[in-house]
Amino acid sequence: LVLCANWLGNTGLSAFRAFLRTGAWTYSISTSDYIPIWRSLPMRIVGKLLRPFAVREFNRALLRETELLKPHLFLAVKGSYVQADTLRAMRQLGAKLYCFYPDVSFMVHGRYLPHALKEYDWIFTTKSFGPKDLKNRLGVEKSSFLPHAFDPEVHQPRPVTAEALETFGCDVSFIGGHSPGKQKVLEELIRRRPDLKLKIWGDRWQNLPKDSPLRPYATFQAIFGIGYATAISCSKINLGLLSEKVFGASSGDKITSRTFHIPASGGLLLHQRTKDLLEIFVEDESCVCFGDIDELVEKIDWLLANEEMRKTIAARGREVVNEFHSWDHRVRTILEHYAGH
Repeated sequence: LVLCANWLGNTGLSAFRAFLRTGAWTYSISTSDYIPIWRSLPMRIVGKLLRPFAVREFNRALLRETELLKPHLFLAVKGSYVQADTLRAMRQLGAKLYCFYPDVSFMVHGRYLPHALKEYDWIFTTKSFGPKDLKNRLGVEKSSFLPHAFDPEVHQPRPVTAEALETFGCDVSFIGGHSPGKQKVLEELIRRRPDLKLKIWGDRWQNLPKDSPLRPYATFQAIFGIGYATAISCSKINLGLLSEKVFGASSGDKITSRTFHIPASGGLLLHQRTKDLLEIFVEDESCVCFGDIDELVEKIDWLLANEEMRKTIAARGREVVNEFHSWDHRVRTILEHYAGH
């Protein structure tokens, strides 16, 4: 039984589909069927008032599904609204309880999560510093590092048609949520290269100040699934910018889902240089790295002037992730852990 969202390319749905490909009897339940996320201010207010009732209904539904299906293994992807009491009841019904946790901090996604995380039989965290943070913050020791992955049915090279290029074509793209650190990097980039064809996709870029030089380059919309993969395929250079350190985390991000999605979709990955990244890729062979804004500008100039180099590095990056980092690989790891425990 997999707890996942229902939109294409979502981590939970990718995990669910990979479990299906193993031949395992696999079922899903979605938080969004019970706890909708509304965008407009009036509906957000209504949602906040109704949320305790919706959380209660979701947890009852999760327990009913467990009673009906009697799953051997339950996998929550983050599981912000799963309650500790529900997990204890599911364990009594015979389910082994696993969590795949994709974010930087365990402390900033609501009041239920810190209590629930203590109840899982194992937590797979996508951050190398995650097991240490779990132990220091919550006293949880049953965890291990398991990186993000790509969905082979979604993240693959997409046709670079004239129509696709009209919407997605650019020299450099960044696809991801706004943060102050990312804003600072991109603003300095565009100040130094004002003629650069840059596109920014993702949530919360509406937070940009009205005088930010990035406003002409931001689409002010998130992009998912096939559109996301197409945007990667249509970008000459895809930036891997990382989130900063937040409350409850001992570090900022080192790698993200984009680290794998970009090369899987045939994109050239230009990523902030980290130790975790270079344990997966070889710099200037299967990815390109930068450490500061000077190096970022230098690498962009170099890559835009060398189309064959871009293609060669992108192709090698795709080979690396195809060999070791699909969701089929991750599900095998999870099932091997389950079989051994």
